[in-house]
Parts: sequence; C-alpha cells; structure tokens
Amino acid sequence: MLPMHAATYRARALACGFGVAKTGTHQIFVTCEILDVDADGNEKPSGEEITWIGSFTDKTTPRTIESLGYFGWTGDNLEELDDPSPERIFELMPSSVDLAVDVEDYEGKQQLRVKWVNAPGGGKFAFKEPLQGSALKSFAAQMRGTIRGARGATGPRAPTPPTRPAQPPSRSNGGARHPNAPAGVDDDLPF
Repeated sequence: MLPMHAATYRARALACGFGVAKTGTHQIFVTCEILDVDADGNEKPSGEEITWIGSFTDKTTPRTIESLGYFGWTGDNLEELDDPSPERIFELMPSSVDLAVDVEDYEGKQQLRVKWVNAPGGGKFAFKEPLQGSALKSFAAQMRGTIRGARGATGPRAPTPPTRPAQPPSRSNGGARHPNAPAGVDDDLPF
C-alpha cells in the first residue's frame, strides 16, 4: 500500500476509460501501475496501483491532453482509449510517467490523489534553454571579474571580529602572560 503522503511515483498505464462527473464534465481515468526504479534507471512493477482522472473543460482540456501525451498517446481519437485490452494500452500509452501524488480529504476520509502527470523527471525545474558546456565555461570566465568586483578587491568579506570588553578581565595567574599567547594580545584566554 502506498504511504499516505505527498510523493512522486514513476508509473505506466494499465487501463483507461471515460465517464461524466456529477457536474456534467467529461472525464478520463487512467489506472497506473507504480514502478520501482533502481539506481541504473531500470523499472519494474511494484504491484501498487493508483488512478489519475483528467477533465475536459475549457481550462483543463489542454493539460489533460498534454498528460495523455506524456503517457505516449499520439492519437486524436479519444474513443480508442475507451477500455483497451492490456496489449492495446501498451501500444497506445507506451511511456512511463511521473505522477505527482498528494493527500486529499474525500467524504471525511483521507486518500491519495494524482495531481499531475509529468514526463519522467519533468516535475523538476529546468530551463527551456540550459546553459552548459563551453557556453557555461565562457559565461563563468566572463563573470569572474564581476563577482570579484561585487565582493571588493580583497575577495570575500572577512567576518567582523567580536568586540572586546572595555575592561580586560583580571588574570588569575598574577598578570603573567601565557607562554603561547601571541605578542600584542592582552586577554585572559587559557592557551
């Protein structure tokens, strides 16, 4: 049983079909099998399942179709997604996805709900145009002087030294300096 907390799970489609909500909104469900992913990126079935529900409204239809695309569906006829055989669903929706799952209250009970379907790794932030390789190296070299200038000529700022008390503490050793004390330091630190 999946733990009752927000998480992201790798999954693949097992079944799908259509329905109509109480509000009259057309919906699609995709039941997904959670996959365990090892350190090498190999996926294997975990035996756990969870269902994603997508809606077809003016606001939600683009994201629902995008989500179906993440499953690998490239068609334009939704009817082909109505209760396909297990073999056919793997043809229609061959791709693994990342499901962003959260906990919600439903009729007084807590349950897991798929909030987002993303491409694997797609839930993480990424720039549309990453800066990497020789372009990053060039930019880093260009910025080196700017960074030094922003920090001042001496480099990173040194921490502010602690303030000394107005009266030096009395020495319990009769005023003698410790033999390892640095010259010019007049404090009572026990070296």
